[in-house]
Amino acid sequence: MIDPLTIMMLAVLALMVVFMIRNSRKQKADREALVSKVVKGANVMTTSGIFGTIVSLDEAENEIVLETTPGTKLRLHRQSVVSVIEKTVADKPAATSATKTAAVKSAATKPASK
Repeated sequence: MIDPLTIMMLAVLALMVVFMIRNSRKQKADREALVSKVVKGANVMTTSGIFGTIVSLDEAENEIVLETTPGTKLRLHRQSVVSVIEKTVADKPAATSATKTAAVKSAATKPASK
């Protein structure tokens, strides 16, 4: 007869295997999603933290050409792309310093409420 401790250890082992398989599938899906977003013209960040726009892709050599600043192009391995930076509504220009100064002055001139 198998003792309860052995059964419990086998159950924990089985649970660990299930979670490892689940995590592996999730990582594979994330990689495939990233690969589908890496296209010409996409804004990306590399593993070293360099931001730029993809100018060209060479799938045979597994390389990309990344333009970091106008006129500066880097040739990188395709797997060095960590994420694709997507434009959001929050990317609007920040308020000007005059607007910020006016907001601070109006807040300072309001009487304190008790």
